[in-house]
Amino acid sequence: MKPVRFVLSVPKNPAIGMRIELECTDLSLHPNAGTAILNSEEYLPLIKVGERGFIVGILFSRQSAKQLLSLPDEAPVDGGTEAVASWLVRECWGGFVAILVSPDTLTIDVFVDPSGLCPVYRTETATHILISTHPALLAKADDISLSVSWSALHTFLARPSLRQRATCLNGVTELSPGELVSLTGPQAKIRQIWKAENFMPSRRNILFDEAADQLAYEARKICGAWGKLFGRTVVAASGGVDSSLICGALAAAGTSFGCVTVATSDPSGDERRFVHLLAEHLGVEAFSGIYDLSLIDPVRAVSSGLARPSRKAFQTALEAALFEAASQAGARVVMDGNGGDNLFCYLHSAAPVVDRLRCEGFGRGAISTFRDMCQVTGCDIPTMTRAVGRRWVRRNQTAPWSVDLRLLARRIGDRQAIEPLAPWLSTPVGRHGGKRDHIALIMRAQFHLHGLAASGLPRFSPLASQPLLEFCLGIPTWLWCRGGTNRALARAAFAAALPEEIVKRTSKAGPDSFIHQYFNTHRKLLREQLLDGLLAQHDVIDRNAVNEAFQSGIRSDSELVLRLLDLAEAENWAKSWQE
Repeated sequence: MKPVRFVLSVPKNPAIGMRIELECTDLSLHPNAGTAILNSEEYLPLIKVGERGFIVGILFSRQSAKQLLSLPDEAPVDGGTEAVASWLVRECWGGFVAILVSPDTLTIDVFVDPSGLCPVYRTETATHILISTHPALLAKADDISLSVSWSALHTFLARPSLRQRATCLNGVTELSPGELVSLTGPQAKIRQIWKAENFMPSRRNILFDEAADQLAYEARKICGAWGKLFGRTVVAASGGVDSSLICGALAAAGTSFGCVTVATSDPSGDERRFVHLLAEHLGVEAFSGIYDLSLIDPVRAVSSGLARPSRKAFQTALEAALFEAASQAGARVVMDGNGGDNLFCYLHSAAPVVDRLRCEGFGRGAISTFRDMCQVTGCDIPTMTRAVGRRWVRRNQTAPWSVDLRLLARRIGDRQAIEPLAPWLSTPVGRHGGKRDHIALIMRAQFHLHGLAASGLPRFSPLASQPLLEFCLGIPTWLWCRGGTNRALARAAFAAALPEEIVKRTSKAGPDSFIHQYFNTHRKLLREQLLDGLLAQHDVIDRNAVNEAFQSGIRSDSELVLRLLDLAEAENWAKSWQE
């Protein structure tokens, strides 16, 4: 799999009626004042939309799940751009961007598919508007010199789990998934084509077994379609629910794949037994690797070239091991279960209980969900009762997005209004108030998904695909915790295809010991980087607080270690944009 890479340059004041010209170049832009130019690499999948423009990326038919190489006759190619975008949402899915000329206004409109698997960034010069899948490609354009926005970086570090429209680069924003945006014209018109509210639970009382069967069907269809496109694949498996579901779906779809896991050198992060159990049960090969500290350069940004310092240093060692195993397996792509906890509604609150009370009233159903959530959360009955009461009084109010100001300088940036990339927090949810929590969970996964535009080693997160997103949004929160087990519906969907020991697992190990080893090995260097670095110079971090954190006994404080490592990555990222 090669990344989706393109740059579009659009003149602000075209000399003649707007049109789009296609060029296959080295992606260095020399904008022509007269027309819009789409620069792409020759391998990039392109679908013509009549004479109106192009769809860039991967497009599947919703009905057949087959890749579309051209649009069918019923596609409204001669209609307006909103008609085309609405048809794409209704009849297709994948990872794509539609670039279209409006027949009425002759403006250039861009539609990013709802999955977010093909992110798009925007900036402008004095004469042109530029969009691209990669910020580093924008930097290659004439008259562009990208630089770090220190206030935006501070804002990002205060809410590191919230993907916002603003990036951490001056003048660079991100286009929202599911929105149709007019790049030119007197006003930047934005139309929300895909809306989360259209997929909220219906009045019909869906049965658990029916929902599990439908989830299995959607997963088989989606993973099978991506697997057929990519060819030989390995799955980054942990023996947990999400990656195992992908394995089960690929096996059911008849796709060739293997399993790979990466273990720590000590037992605390070693999942090899479960992954080998899974692979043996499905009749596929299992590969494994060990986290290697020598593969991480503490002064190199893992997020280099990205619009935000959103990656983690340990991912260098993880991906090196994953792709060594992929090479052994003859695979071109590593699929992962990233976003599964979020998509499959792993809530840890009273939300499902209150949702069921509001929808069905007090009865056996609500009592059963109350017991389920006591088991999921580990709460006793009085604690859960109080939590239900507090949530009942709050009704459907949206909880504010949490702010983390640890080790940051106090500045105006931490009080700036937020503008999430996905404008879903105000989605009308009716009686299903817990759906706001579910939506927030899905939004929190956006930085951790691997899409079609990812640079470097090809990883991919199929669970973010649009049909799965829509299906999961439509399931009441209480079905996800049935039986007192988190992600119960996802477990049930492939219970017959997976080992019982895998289906019943409710927790798994992680690379915590390796992360602490990395931190302790490079502690002195990381401290010097931050205390003498750009973040301190530009008043992003509180230098004294950071110094105190390094001097304190933080060996057992995993959250503080992770925070310091995130700041170190932000420092390296900022330096990479000055090189």
